[in-house]
Amino acid sequence: MSMPRLLANRQGSSYFDLMIKTLVVITLMLTVMSFLSIFTTYLNLNYVCRRVVRVVELEGEVSDRAYDVFYRLKQQTGLSPEMTVDEVDYCQDQKIQLRDTFTITLADSYSFTIFTPSFAPPVVIQIPMKVSITGMSEHYWKLPK
Repeated sequence: MSMPRLLANRQGSSYFDLMIKTLVVITLMLTVMSFLSIFTTYLNLNYVCRRVVRVVELEGEVSDRAYDVFYRLKQQTGLSPEMTVDEVDYCQDQKIQLRDTFTITLADSYSFTIFTPSFAPPVVIQIPMKVSITGMSEHYWKLPK
C-alpha cells in the first residue's frame, strides 16, 4: 500500500474524533469539580462566622467561649482565617449591651492550583475570601452607676 493511499484512507477517523471529544469532556468535568471546592471553602468560612456571631450574641461579649468556638471550628474545617470584631461599642471591658450591634469578619485565602508541571513548582492562584456578619447582643448588662 502506497503512502498517499494510506493517508487518504479515512477508516477509523470517527474513533479519533470520539477520543478527542471524550478527553475534552473529562477535562471540562474535572475543571468544574475543582471550582466546586472554592465554593465549599466559602460556605465553610460563612458557617464558622455565623457560629461565632451566634455565640457572641448569646454571651453579650467577645469572650473566651467565642474564641474557643472559633478555634474548634477552624480546626474542624481545616481553614485558617483571621477574625476581627468591628463596628462595636463596648459598654465595659469586652461586653456588648443589649440590642447593640457588632460585626465579625473572617478573612482567608484559597489556593487554587491551575497546573502542576513535573519540572517546576505548581502554578497557584490565591483567591481572597472575606465574610462579614452583623449580630446583635441578646444580653443585658447591669452596669454600676
